[in-house]
Amino acid sequence: MATPDPDAIWRLLNEARFEEAGEAKVAALERAVEAADAVGDPELVNYALNGLVDAYEFSRDSTRLLVPFARLLRAFDTRPEHFDAYLTRSLYWTFKWIVDSMIEQPDVPLESIEHWLQEMRRRYAEAGYSMHAPAAYEMQLAYHTGDYDRVARAIEALGEAEEDDMSDCTACQYTTLATIVFYAEEDSADAAMEMLEPVLAGEHSCAHEPHYGLALSLLPLVELGRSAEARANHLRGYQMCRGKEDMVPMIALHVEFCALTGNEHRAVEILADHARFFDLDLGVRERQRLLEVAVLTCRRLTALGFADAAVPGPGGREWTAAELHEWAEAERAAVCARFDARNGNDHHSRMSACVVESTPYDQPVHLGLKEPRRPEPGVVLPVDAPVEGADLDAAIDAAYAAYDACSPDTWKAWLTVGAIADALGIELIAEHRAEIAHAESAQADDPAEIEDGLRRAIALFGTAGQPGRALVAEAFLLIHRAESAPQDVPAGAAQIAATAQRLGAEGRIDDRSLHTSQVLAMRAEYLAAAGAPVPGLDARAEALEAELAELPGRRYALIRRCDLLDLRARLTGDADAKTWLLTTELEAARAADAGWAVARACADLADQVGLTGDFTAAYAITREGLTALGDEPSRTIAAKLHLQAAEFRMREGDHAGTYEHALAASVHCDAVGMTVPGAVARHLMGAALVEMERRAEAIPILEEALEDLPDSELWRVCNIRFNLAEAYDKQEDTRRGVEHGLAALALMETRRELGHAPLYADTLFLTGELLEKLGEHEHALEVYTRAAEAAEEVGDLTSWARVSRARVWLLRTMSGDTAFGEGLQAMAHIAAGLIAERADASRPEPARESARFELGETYRQHAQLTFQFLESQAGEPGLRRDEAEPVLDLQRRALAVFRDGPLLLERASLVAHQSMWLLAELGDTAGAIEAGEEALGWLAAPEHAEAREGFEQHLADLRQGPAGA
Repeated sequence: MATPDPDAIWRLLNEARFEEAGEAKVAALERAVEAADAVGDPELVNYALNGLVDAYEFSRDSTRLLVPFARLLRAFDTRPEHFDAYLTRSLYWTFKWIVDSMIEQPDVPLESIEHWLQEMRRRYAEAGYSMHAPAAYEMQLAYHTGDYDRVARAIEALGEAEEDDMSDCTACQYTTLATIVFYAEEDSADAAMEMLEPVLAGEHSCAHEPHYGLALSLLPLVELGRSAEARANHLRGYQMCRGKEDMVPMIALHVEFCALTGNEHRAVEILADHARFFDLDLGVRERQRLLEVAVLTCRRLTALGFADAAVPGPGGREWTAAELHEWAEAERAAVCARFDARNGNDHHSRMSACVVESTPYDQPVHLGLKEPRRPEPGVVLPVDAPVEGADLDAAIDAAYAAYDACSPDTWKAWLTVGAIADALGIELIAEHRAEIAHAESAQADDPAEIEDGLRRAIALFGTAGQPGRALVAEAFLLIHRAESAPQDVPAGAAQIAATAQRLGAEGRIDDRSLHTSQVLAMRAEYLAAAGAPVPGLDARAEALEAELAELPGRRYALIRRCDLLDLRARLTGDADAKTWLLTTELEAARAADAGWAVARACADLADQVGLTGDFTAAYAITREGLTALGDEPSRTIAAKLHLQAAEFRMREGDHAGTYEHALAASVHCDAVGMTVPGAVARHLMGAALVEMERRAEAIPILEEALEDLPDSELWRVCNIRFNLAEAYDKQEDTRRGVEHGLAALALMETRRELGHAPLYADTLFLTGELLEKLGEHEHALEVYTRAAEAAEEVGDLTSWARVSRARVWLLRTMSGDTAFGEGLQAMAHIAAGLIAERADASRPEPARESARFELGETYRQHAQLTFQFLESQAGEPGLRRDEAEPVLDLQRRALAVFRDGPLLLERASLVAHQSMWLLAELGDTAGAIEAGEEALGWLAAPEHAEAREGFEQHLADLRQGPAGA
């Protein structure tokens, strides 16, 4: 067998440094060690072993590094001449990993860990290192074994020792201390968050931070009542660690957070994402963490009545929650027993039990992701406490009182009567059974159950001698059948109206049932028509509404008037008439003091006002509706109001307000199964997060919205894909961003109205940029060309100018000097278009101001391109001062544009500095100084102090140079 090529091994080692952590990297470095051993070069072997140690540390099982490290240490002790400064430092650094790995391995005796801690102290002292790192790992060992007195001593020693090159990075120090404080002390969430803040703020980071800090912050934030931050950290943090085998602890913390905050479905999703991890050869502690959160999640599912729910687990199959709980709990207990045996106490198993036996938090944390439908509170009313006959009497009285008050909770009151009667074994009279049957239909989702409940109610009301209430139930049944049997509705409505009049003439129906049955029948006619005109319906509704207006003191009459005004507003096509009817409906709802009716009227009126463009007034109306709704369980209306409010806030540029309302809308939509409105809410949430530069949080929200939007919402789908393309690029996943950009373009090109919209041009431009970033230049050039044409077609001069400039620079990259001629002509053409736009007094001021910025930027980039061209033509001697005058002229034009109007400080300063650099490079230091002094003149205002400092420093540098001396 041929001896491996040493150069090839060195190349492999160098390339591996930049590979992502994982088993592929581990396998490559294992092969490198084997090949280096075959070559026999001690230094090469040491470098290969060092690379393997690093790969093991950031893999699924870091304890594997013990073997290669032992080889390295023997080689260092016997042949130190084969260790350069880099290898020597790496060796000392790895002592920390060794101690940490030993702590995580229950088969390593405590005596061995103490020995290696002592060895670490000795060797660090001999090498001149501080005792800071040894104290840190003594603290971790003490925390692991539950010796909190020793923890305190180690923390004290840590504070006394000086940090040096062997100390953990600052980010890891903060998160390690935060972990110990939060889990070792009571009521320590505040202290833990104080330690995490610098990491979460981005002041300190490393390979595992802020990933771990974000995950660790979740439960402390919930305990502190800062659920919005917890939600944000989960959405952002899970994206960062998802699927990574070396980040099991972070993934486990995200599962734990979800299981305890009412997001058990999300916990199951995360476990499903990582089901293969159960079958990996993980480190013991990592495996324990995975088992713990699996047990916790299954416990929560069982407590919610979902013991038979499918949960992906080991072996590539789906388990029931009960099965997975039993298996994972046995595995967890076995691991804990091994640690307890090694540590000589039960601290480890008690800490683990705290996780699996955790009590969920009282208030759920809504993530904005899809939530499964759950029974509404109060829908199922079991009677657990002992009840007596008096309780039934009181419940019946309360149900009648709710009916008399026109309460939306009337049906719940009758369900309570039924539950108490069942508990007592009492057979209720027909009238009460009829009310309960009607209530049961009101809470049902299944159409067959609804119809059955209403038919039973009709029959029982007939038996009870209540023809008026039976007629109302018939009208509800007609509404229910408006979709399934619309052809039967007109005759049914006519029969109800005739019956109501007959019963009224006979004195066998009260006014409330008389009017209610007719109102409901009219509603059924409207629904059955599905938008088609219904002859005479508006006139009949107007007549009945006028009749009810004569009963202003009766609450039911006011509420039924609201129904009729709402119906009439839907029937008219006149905008002014619709607004008047909805305003009158709102006044009647206020007079009735009916929160849900006020909310419904506000929702419809807000839509109408929003069509006028007065989004501030429209938003105020939605706020009134939400306030009136209060705690009433009208989820459908609440969803609509919050969705409207989100749209209005988006139109006004209030992205934080958009996000909050859209989040609330998504929660209400999910609760009642409104799939498409829920997706629209998530689109608004994601778009708002993108606007607030919180793209990592936006990605999962937008992806879920994408799943549920129908073809009728194609514009939203394309907008979501545009935002995802940009967001993924910002998350350094440009290839996935390109996929979304191309998918959006493919969709828009199937619909002419979208293919001629600004979004199409913007998506072309963005996709071109991403393709260029990936090096796919030919494709990018083709997309840029289409983008420029699309932007010009829709009259978006800003987009046209930007993409045209990008095309010029891409041609320069692709074709080199041969592209100068076309590029310089293109820059001049862009400038001419922008000059015309800026001079057109008929154009809106924002458009002219945008043209000003783009003109200045075009001059600046034209100057850069001209300089490159002139320099390429100058040859060996280089560019002379007089030859560079066209460049300087373009820079002067750019500066003049940026200063002509409100000062565009950042761009103006950039151009002035570029002119100074160019003049100095051309040997005209005096000219450079003059340009700098001129800049100081237009930066005299106090608010420009920071910019002035930059120019003063630049001028000082120029004056100290040889030419200025």
